[in-house]
Amino acid sequence: MEPQTRTIRAVIFDIGGVIVKSPFLAISLYEQSHHLPSNYINVSLSKHGSHGAFQQYERNEISYTEFINKWTLELNDVTANNKAYLEYLTRRHLDTRMILPRTLRVDAQELFTRMMKVTEEPNECVVELVKWLRRCGYKVAALTNNFQNDEGKVQANALAKLFDEFVESSVVGLRKPDARFYTHACNLLEVSPDEVVFLDDIRKNLSAAKRLGMTAIQVEIGREQEAVDIVKRIIRTLGAFEPKL
Repeated sequence: MEPQTRTIRAVIFDIGGVIVKSPFLAISLYEQSHHLPSNYINVSLSKHGSHGAFQQYERNEISYTEFINKWTLELNDVTANNKAYLEYLTRRHLDTRMILPRTLRVDAQELFTRMMKVTEEPNECVVELVKWLRRCGYKVAALTNNFQNDEGKVQANALAKLFDEFVESSVVGLRKPDARFYTHACNLLEVSPDEVVFLDDIRKNLSAAKRLGMTAIQVEIGREQEAVDIVKRIIRTLGAFEPKL
């Protein structure tokens, strides 16, 4: 018996790095201006898994003040961060002989403010893709790890009207890459995961989507139009509805 070809009925979008500019741009600039190795802060951010300050704040488990205090400690733990960064270099088969920081003075509040500022700028080509999909009859949702601070609420209110569903980690209490978070979005859209195209800029989030059966597309910084073109090709070949101009 021939396997059935999947039919796409919905598209789910990340926000930061997809709909709007990536906060990783601000992190990269902060690393450069403070003479930190490339991706040093990202490694620190991710090494705590789901239990770090950033991750807890995205689930609205701690207040802003608690977040800043805890993240400051995490970002400036030079022993733990250097160990994690050496492991990162080893995994990537990169030179582990580089000189790492002896002390750290990362200002968590300044860094977070810079990250939020970057995300005020939309990726216009992706925004236009959302509008095009809705005109064609597709359901669209945002699935975002975000925050219940003033900036996060303003952004959510401004962007929510683009989507049929705006699904926030800080409201639901789950965050990517937790499979339950993706399933929740699918249930709201009344589609199964194999009927969904999912766009994100983070590989582990894309891997979680793939495991559920979604068609996952990575959006890379500066290459957003390429991701838009891929989605349109998928829609034209596997879409449930007739594409419109």
